[in-house]
Parts: sequence; C-alpha cells; structure tokens
Amino acid sequence: MDRSNWISAFLMQWLLMSVGSSPLSVVVYTSCKVGLPAVLPCSVASHFPSDLTPHIQWQTISDSVFERMGAELFQGESYKDRADVPEEQLVRGNCSLFLQDVRFSDAGIYKSYLVVGESSIKNRIFIQSVQLAVIDHKAIQSVMTGEDLILDLYTDQAEQVIFQNSSENDWTVLWERGAVKKSHLKERGNKLTLRKVSARSAGTYKVLDSEGLALSTVKVTVTEPVLPKETETLQIQSALGKATMSMPPLSLNALFLIFILMIQIN
Repeated sequence: MDRSNWISAFLMQWLLMSVGSSPLSVVVYTSCKVGLPAVLPCSVASHFPSDLTPHIQWQTISDSVFERMGAELFQGESYKDRADVPEEQLVRGNCSLFLQDVRFSDAGIYKSYLVVGESSIKNRIFIQSVQLAVIDHKAIQSVMTGEDLILDLYTDQAEQVIFQNSSENDWTVLWERGAVKKSHLKERGNKLTLRKVSARSAGTYKVLDSEGLALSTVKVTVTEPVLPKETETLQIQSALGKATMSMPPLSLNALFLIFILMIQIN
C-alpha cells in the first residue's frame, strides 16, 4: 500500500470513529416558525486534522440541499441564498445546516453525510437524520380606539392579508403585495400598520403566502381609552355642578311654609 492510500485509509478509519455508527432509524426532531431561521444540528468531531479539508453534504429524500468542501459550495435550487454550513464552524466539527427564511415546503427529513476519499473514489459516511417541522405564527393583540395596529408580516413570502370582523363570517382582502395601497395602511419592511383603528377593526387577521397558507393568525380586540383619574374626577364634578344649576328655584309658598315651621320649632 503506497503512502497516499495509507493516509486515505487512516483518515477513513478516523472519520468512522469520529462520526460513529448512528442507525438510520435515529432521527433528531426540531421545529421552526415560518419565515424565521432554523438550525439543523450536526456534529462529527471536536476538530478535523489540519491536512484534511472536510466535505459535507445535506440532502432530503428528493433534493440536494447543500454541499461544501472548503470554500467551494453548492446550494440546491430551492435553497438558493438560504442554506449554509459555515466553513469556520465545519473545520471545528460543527456541520449544522443553517436555513434562512424557512418555508412550509422546507418541512421534512434531512440527512447529512461526510464525503471522503480520492477524487476518483468517493465514499459517503452517514452522520445524522434531522426532521424539521415548520409551524405558523399565532398571536393575540389588544389596541385602543384611535391607535395604530401593527401586523408583523414576518417574511417576503407574505402575499396577502385578509380580515374577518368579529360580527361577520366573510373574509375581506385588506392588503396584497404589489397592489395599490389603501390610505389607512402603511407598509414598511415586513410590517403592516393600520392607522387609527375603530371598533370595527376588531376581529381576525391572517397573513397568507402565495399558496394561500396562513403564515400567521392574529386575533385583535379594540378597547376604549381609559381616562386618567384627574380627568375622570373633573368630569364627575362638572356633571354634579350642572345638575345643581339645573334644579328649579323654590316657590314663595314653599319658602312661607319653611318660615312657619321654623317659628313653631322655636
């Protein structure tokens, strides 16, 4: 066995010891809310030998997700500009897959592999399976009459916001990406502001993607402003003063009777 083959065999044995022999039935479960970043965990060793350039692959059942060998990398079509295994972490044995702006279609089982061997003869060593679940956002908000309601769109995947009033069954389209904006709506970044809400703004808001799936559901209640104590006291005093001034004056007969009663008592 020449020296290059001996080194390759040694590295293969070292990698097998470092990775271990996790059975395919062992799956790590993780979850992420749609539109947020996700990390799919993976670890192979505390540190790679200095003369070894790690080569990592991530795949789903049907797609190639990501591949890195040193500075060279490949991203699957559905993961362009969203998937990465940072090189500086990979050389330290952290082969975790980082996904940005997670989509519902990203849900599923991912498998990681180490690729070893000469250019003509490659072997893949299975590391781990990770099952990713992608869930929507749910929230409850309360806003006072006359204030602004801010809805989080979370991601550029948001295409539409629909609204159902608390007292109605029908849904109405409140906002659509690229459409002419209504005067009471303000879009900035991934947030949508509804200006000066009224009692009719109470209800359910859904942010939908291009497939009509709900990225988020927000139940909104609208309350009346609470008056400060000083203002409330002044209003009560004012009301009492008006009531006193509106009382009719005593008649002469009533005054005469009061005068007679006072004389009898004395």
